[in-house]
Amino acid sequence: MKVCVTCFEFRKKNLRRQPWRYIYEVVKGLIENNVEVVLITDVDSTGIDEINIRTLKKSINPFLIESQELLDVLNEENPDVIIMNLGLTSFLKFKYSINKPVIGVVTSPIYSFHEVLNVGFKEIFKNINHISIHILGSLIPNFIIRRYSNNFDLLVVLSEYNKKRLEKINVKTGIRKIIPGIDKSFLELPNESNVEELKKKLNPDKIPLIMYFTSPLTLRGTDTLVKAFAKVRRKVKSKLIILSRREHEELSKDEQILEKIARKEGISDSVELLSIYLEPDEVKEYVSAADIITLPFKIVISEIPLSILEAMALSKPVISTDIGCITELLNSELLVRPNDNSALARKILKLINDETLADKLGNGSRIYMENYPLWDDVKTSFFKLIQGYNNE
Repeated sequence: MKVCVTCFEFRKKNLRRQPWRYIYEVVKGLIENNVEVVLITDVDSTGIDEINIRTLKKSINPFLIESQELLDVLNEENPDVIIMNLGLTSFLKFKYSINKPVIGVVTSPIYSFHEVLNVGFKEIFKNINHISIHILGSLIPNFIIRRYSNNFDLLVVLSEYNKKRLEKINVKTGIRKIIPGIDKSFLELPNESNVEELKKKLNPDKIPLIMYFTSPLTLRGTDTLVKAFAKVRRKVKSKLIILSRREHEELSKDEQILEKIARKEGISDSVELLSIYLEPDEVKEYVSAADIITLPFKIVISEIPLSILEAMALSKPVISTDIGCITELLNSELLVRPNDNSALARKILKLINDETLADKLGNGSRIYMENYPLWDDVKTSFFKLIQGYNNE
C-alpha cells in the first residue's frame, strides 16, 4: 500500500512543534507498519533521513488555487490514499482536481472573527505574519467550508473544540477526533538531585518561583504574564523565570519587549529571562524546579500546545487561558481570559497562598497525563484508518 502525505514547511527544526510533530508521528507509524510513504513538502527537509521526501519548488498550498506542481507529483506517485495537512484557509479553493481518496487533517484551530480580534489590534499588527491566516480563516463563509469539505473522504481533528466547530458549520463529511499523543518519556520524572541543584541556582532564596517556557512571542501571552507578575510581586516576594526558546533571531524583539515591561514595572530584579536552547530532558529539570507554570496564550496557533502537556506530566499546576482546545486539558480553576493580566495575577496569588490547592491541581494534572494517549496510539489509529483503502 502507498500513501502520500502533504505538509507545508516540513523541516527538521520544526519537528518538536505542532503541527509538524503530529504529521511526523503519523508518517513514522505508517512506515513502521510497512506502508510505503512519500511525504510532499515545500522546503528543504535535509536531515530527516528515515522518510522518503519530495520537495516542491513552490508553495504546497497557494492561495485560492491548487498547486499544479503538487497535482503532478501526486499523479506520478499514484498513491492509494492521500493524507493532507489542512488549515481553514485550505478550504478556500475554487477548484479541486485530486481523484484519489483524501483524509484531511485539520491541525489549525477554527476561530470566529471575534475570537481573533480579542487578541487586540496592536498584537495583530505586530504579529500579522503569525495571525493573518487565522484572520482570513475566520472570515471564510460556512457554505464554502461545507462545499469544499465534501471533497474529502474523512476529516481528522485534534480536539473536541474543532470537532464541534465543524459540526456547527454542518459539515457533512465524516469527522474523526485523534488527539496528539505524548512520548512515554514525557512521564519519566527528571533526576531529583539535578532538580535540587538547579533550584539552588535559580532560586537561592527559596521564594515562590513562577515559570514560563518556550517561545517569547507576545502572542503567547508573555507580556501579559510580566504585567501580571508585577502585581504579584508587589504583594508577595517571588520570582519569574522566562525560559525563552528563541526559534529565530526576530524573537529577540519580543525578549526586549518583556525586559522593557519589567523595567517599567520596577521588577527587573525579580524577573530572569534565560534565552537558551535546552534538550528535552533539560527542559524537564527546569520546569520541575518551578512551583507554578504559566502559559497564558492569547491565541493558539496550532493544536494542541505540547508545552502544556509537558508541564502537566511533571505534576505542575499550569495556569493558562480559556481559548480553543486548552479548555479540554486544564481544570477550570487554572484558566483565565486571554489578555487579562489582573485575572492572571489573582490566579497566581491564589496558588501561592494555597499550597494545598496547588499540589492538588498539580497532582490532578499528573493523573490526567498518566491516562493520556501515547504517540503509539495515534500511529495505530491512523494505520487502521488507511487500511480501509488498501483494496481501492
